[in-house]
This record gives sequence, C-alpha cells and structure tokens, in this order.
Amino acid sequence: MPDMMNYQEQNMNWKATFLVIISVLFVCFVVFGILSYNRELEKRALETDVEIAKEVLGQTIQEVKDATLFIAEHPLIQEWQISPKLVDNHDILIVLNTLKYMLNAFNVYIMDINGNVMVCTPPCHYALTGKNLNFRPYFQESIKGHGFVYPALSITDQERGLYFSSPIRKKENVKPVGVVVITLSLDRFDKILKNYTDGTISGIISPEGIIFSSTEKSWLFMSTEPLTAKEREYIRATRQFADEPLKPLGVSISDSRVKYNDESYLLVKDNIAIPGWQVFSLRKTTEIHPVPPFLMSGILLIIFVISYIILATVYKKEKKHPKEKNNG
Repeated sequence: MPDMMNYQEQNMNWKATFLVIISVLFVCFVVFGILSYNRELEKRALETDVEIAKEVLGQTIQEVKDATLFIAEHPLIQEWQISPKLVDNHDILIVLNTLKYMLNAFNVYIMDINGNVMVCTPPCHYALTGKNLNFRPYFQESIKGHGFVYPALSITDQERGLYFSSPIRKKENVKPVGVVVITLSLDRFDKILKNYTDGTISGIISPEGIIFSSTEKSWLFMSTEPLTAKEREYIRATRQFADEPLKPLGVSISDSRVKYNDESYLLVKDNIAIPGWQVFSLRKTTEIHPVPPFLMSGILLIIFVISYIILATVYKKEKKHPKEKNNG
C-alpha cells in the first residue's frame, strides 16, 4: 500500500513537472511572439516612411526630367540652335527663367557641343556663362544623346545639387547640337527626407557609399564604405564632390541593424530614381535581437520533444518499479 501511494505521488509530481515545462515553453513562445510582432511593426513603419519618401523624390525627379525635354524641344531653343544670331539671348532667358521658377530650380543653362555654357539664368549667369564644363558626366552623357541625372557638388558655389541634362537636337539632325541642364538644390531633398521620415536619421547615398543628402548634417560627404583607389580616382576626375575629403563615417549602412553612438538602430534602404543611388533611414530600436521565427519555433519544438521523451522514459521506469516490488 505505501508503495502504491508513493507511485501515485511520483506520478503526480511528474505530471506537475510536465505541466510546468509546458507552461514555461508557452510563456517563452508568447514573449517571443510579442517581441517579433513589435519588431515587425517597427520595420514596417520604417519601410512605409522610406517608401513614401522614395515616391516623393521620384515624382520630383521625373518632373524635372520632363522639363529638360520640354526646353530641348522648345521652338525658340530649336530656332536659336539653327540661327543663334536671329534669336536674342533675352528671349531664351525668359524661357529658362519661367521653367526655373515653376520648378523652384537652382539654375537652368544651355551648353554648346563643346561643353561651353552659352546662356544661364541669373543670378549665377555671371559665374557660369562662358565656362567649359565638358568634364562633367552629365554633359558627356547628353552630348551622346542620353538624358542624365547627376548628383554633384558645384565647383563654383559649393552648393549640393542634382544636375538634369537632355540633348538638344535640330529637328532634321539626330546628332545633338547642345545640352540643356537644370539644377535642383539638395536642400529640397533634405526637407523631403525630414518631412517623410520624422524621428529618423535619413539620407541619400551614392553607389560608392558617399552620403550626399542627410537629416544629420554632420554625415554629409562621409563615406559609409571603404573607397577603392579606382573609385577615389573617378570621383576626383569628375569633381563630383569637389574637394571634399570623403572621410569614413565609421558606420556601415549595410545590415538591417546598425550600432551608432552605443545605440541600436533599425535600418531600411531602397533604390531611388537615379541608377545606383539609394535612400536610407535609421530609427532607434531596442537592444534585443529576437531570434528569427522559424529558428525559435524549431528550438521550442526540440525542447518540448526532448522534455517529453525524458519525462516519458522516467515515467515508464517509475511505473514498472512498483509492479516489480509487488511481484517480489
């Protein structure tokens, strides 16, 4: 009789232990689920902000692209290219200035086939008119017949800008006879990032990892990735970032989570409407790094199976033990 009571007591203890293990696993699963859900919410919110900023940037870029084509095909510009002496530069400036104010652009100018600036909107017409800018990639691409968008730091006034260019063709001639350029100030893009990615560190980076626009001003012209000798030589030759030293930022914007100033940030990046360029956004998050769902589920399942096997084995042994005693 005492053996039977001991057996029942042990049986109850094992059942209680089993229930405790199941309860602990259930609590772990719930906590894991909450952490994963919160992390997913954070990520989706940041992705939504970046997507909206990307769309607004894309609309702005497309609007200016269309404007360069409009100028290149404008009848007055066409007539000026055919017979420059018959068209007063003042009339050309009226066309260029109208587009400048409609787009809130920084500059609008026309270059000849050699890369000389023939006419430019004020107040920068004094600084640019007559200058040769044939080393700029936007001129080199457009004189070949391609529309181009080129982010760069101005070598005349040290202003960050986006240079939109389109080839000018005579109607009877396929070969370009000039290039029209519209420049947008990057301050405009800074404001877009600030408005649509509130509470984050956001910016635009070049294919080489140079930060060209950012809500964190101290990050401008910093390199997020080590530059190769070839990349530095190309940047130097094109004067894309003028004489900026392009110092390393010390933060690699590549992983989904980034450490900066001893704090953890969630990172989201996306391509924008300039080939190779990306918009990024960093938002503070918790230090906890939840295990991926499939991995955590597997771990919990393994723990459960092992616990079940151990308890089942012990339970069977204990169940046989009192029977052996009774038979003895």
